[in-house]
Amino acid sequence: MEKIVRIEPPDDRRVTQWVAQLGQAYPDLVQISDIGHSLLGRRIYSLQIGDMHAPVLYCGGVHGREWITTLLMLYFAEDVLSACRRRHRICDMDMNKLLCSRGLLIVPALNPDGVEISINGADQPGLADYLGEDLWRHCRSREFCRRWKANARGVDINRNFDAAWDDMRAIAMDSGICGPQAAGWTGAYPESEPETCAIVALCGRVRFRHVVAFHSQGEEIYWNYRDFTPPKSHLMARVLSASSGYPLREPSHSASSAGLKDWFMEKYHAPAFTIEIGTGECPLSLGQFPFLYNRLREMLVLGAAI
Repeated sequence: MEKIVRIEPPDDRRVTQWVAQLGQAYPDLVQISDIGHSLLGRRIYSLQIGDMHAPVLYCGGVHGREWITTLLMLYFAEDVLSACRRRHRICDMDMNKLLCSRGLLIVPALNPDGVEISINGADQPGLADYLGEDLWRHCRSREFCRRWKANARGVDINRNFDAAWDDMRAIAMDSGICGPQAAGWTGAYPESEPETCAIVALCGRVRFRHVVAFHSQGEEIYWNYRDFTPPKSHLMARVLSASSGYPLREPSHSASSAGLKDWFMEKYHAPAFTIEIGTGECPLSLGQFPFLYNRLREMLVLGAAI
């Protein structure tokens, strides 16, 4: 069977096409839906595979310029579905047997507007309405857009969760970030953004065993958060580290709150991880994707299994 997900920039057109084709090719193995819509109205897709009783959540595309994580999520989803259909193993793991008792819910792009800005630029209907004149003027530069992290309102989604948000807000203000930016703004209040609200609502509906948020770059794993880290988190993190070769790290003060990982651990007292994939300047080159995927394939399987 011809590969559906190609090693190409995963803009909204391609993601919509690939998700639809995966649903058509594997209707008995995957449930396609959305968890909400972005500020500009794009669907935030979810792919449900396996037993949805206490599944694992994999989330990519939180930051626009880190769109290689969206490609990673969809590429892995197809890998899993193909292995199940053909009764093949992935890294010596029987995926059919695993997914009889384990479930995986994949959100490939939590921030589809940001991904679109980074890949295709700022010439999008409605975008200028949300950004101040100064920021919009910068958006005329293709290089400026390429490095865009935020959503369409200039809010950094991973600084918008209700987990010590006030601390992150103070850090941003001290750094001179007081309004919409390509990166770093916390938003006007916690969970002010539709993308943040969508994933918060999802976690309220589905009892996830743990959450893994994928970012780039740095090749490192963050696994703890203040006093909210469950005892088993360290052992799980060591498994992810051993399979990927990525070391475990402690977050810096400026990145220690208001993220998806932090919020989930504080809210649900369950493990959550941030995995920074690849090295180099974001957005990472597609040329390194085959190496990156082969290196992380076992970790992706184990992350769903532990």
